[in-house]
Amino acid sequence: MFRIPLALAVLALAACSPDFDPASRVEKLRLLAVRADPPEIEPPSATAAAPDRAALTALVLRGDLSARPATVLYVACLPGPDSSPTPCTTLATLRDPAALAVEATRAACPGAAVAPVVFAGAEVCSAGACGPARATLDGTVVDFPPPALALPPGYGFGGLPRGSPERALGTFAPVLAFAVDAAPDELAGAAPGGCPAARLGAGLARLWGEREHVLAEKRVHVRGPEAPDAPNRNPAVAGIAASGAALGEAPPSPLGAGRWALRPLLPPDAGALHDLETTLDASGAPVGRAPEEWVYSWFSTAGEIDVLHTREPEPDEWRLAAGDVAGGGRALVAVVVRDLRGGTAWVTREVALRP
Repeated sequence: MFRIPLALAVLALAACSPDFDPASRVEKLRLLAVRADPPEIEPPSATAAAPDRAALTALVLRGDLSARPATVLYVACLPGPDSSPTPCTTLATLRDPAALAVEATRAACPGAAVAPVVFAGAEVCSAGACGPARATLDGTVVDFPPPALALPPGYGFGGLPRGSPERALGTFAPVLAFAVDAAPDELAGAAPGGCPAARLGAGLARLWGEREHVLAEKRVHVRGPEAPDAPNRNPAVAGIAASGAALGEAPPSPLGAGRWALRPLLPPDAGALHDLETTLDASGAPVGRAPEEWVYSWFSTAGEIDVLHTREPEPDEWRLAAGDVAGGGRALVAVVVRDLRGGTAWVTREVALRP
């Protein structure tokens, strides 16, 4: 099948500054990856090999390592089985992306008309971990739906004639992840009136230009009925090693100034997760078959990462200068692994900087 881009497209960074951070350096609010679990879904049928929905979550980090919450709101668009364009991918609508969040959340209210964009849920992220998003509205605790992309009833490839490329290639459903420096209470409280989902979307649009924010896109593969391979699975990563020593979770491993060789630590079953991939041409015909390749993206809140992406078994290098560790403190290093077919996993490790 066609390979998707190596990195998720980061469409907007912090609103208060025209300067862009180095790709591997986390200095502000960053949304580094979005994972769909499973990474491939399929319209329900008697022969379907994959479920018709996928849970969504994000890796959100802050350069200052604070536990201040950020809310991530998800908006999805479902293209036609023939991969017709959607509002989630057109430049005209992405000039004002928060308007899509408003449209999607309004459409989630009871009795609202069907919209081409769908509110796919929300989560709150803090200190590198994400969980359920809830807000207290008018004295009542409201739980927002957990992030998920679900295929609607009747969606499928049955209307396409045999021989259509999409029956083998499938299509991709774009999901937009809006991360904003605000708790769900702040977002929903900034726009009173309407159902809870609509208040969340309206609050995001109101605070979008005032707070740090990030917008990222994730494309979820929708399998066609003639897909040649088994459904894709997410890769896995268990930890990070620095110059041969595994970085601990608690307490954080101490690191001083120097050059540290970074490698991902993989679980014992990682080899079995390297699924075979059939490469298809534009007509859907197979042109080759080989095990998928995993690529690792590296990020840190201090020092310098040598290269953004590595492939197995290449190490990366994390350079910590004397000035980086002079005051002690903490730093974070993260690795995101992608299989170039939509599968994603990650792990983060905090280290104690040793002067």
